Amino acid sequence: MKKLFLLATLGSACCLSMGTLVGCHSESEPGATYALNTYTGMVDAAPDSATTAAAKACGDLGLLDVVETSTKVDGKVTAKTADDKTVTISVGLAGDGVSKLSIQVGTTCDESMSAQLFERTKAHLRWF
Repeated sequence: MKKLFLLATLGSACCLSMGTLVGCHSESEPGATYALNTYTGMVDAAPDSATTAAAKACGDLGLLDVVETSTKVDGKVTAKTADDKTVTISVGLAGDGVSKLSIQVGTTCDESMSAQLFERTKAHLRWF
C-alpha cells in the first residue's frame, strides 16, 4: 500500500511539473501561452510590422522610454513602467507573414499586462 501511495504521489508530481514546463494556455487569448515568466503568441504580420505595432501598444498603455528596433527577420521593443519594471517584447520570424511575440514585464512577469500588450499589438496590426 505504501508503494502504491508513493507511486501515485510521484506520478502526480511529474504531471504537474510537466505542465509547468510546457506552459499553460492563456485564458485571454487563444493560442497564446504563459510559461517561464514569458507571454508568447503568434501574429499574422512580418516582424517589422509586428514590432511597430508592439511599440504602439506600449504607447497605448502609457509606458515610458519606448525604444523600437527591427529588421525583416526580427525585432525588439523595450519600455519601462512607472515603477521602473522593464518591458521587453521580442519579435521573431515564424513563417511567411507570421511572427512570434515573446513578452516579459519585469523579472517575474505581469501576465495581465503582457496579455494587454499582446491584444493591443494584434489590434494595431488590423490597420496595416
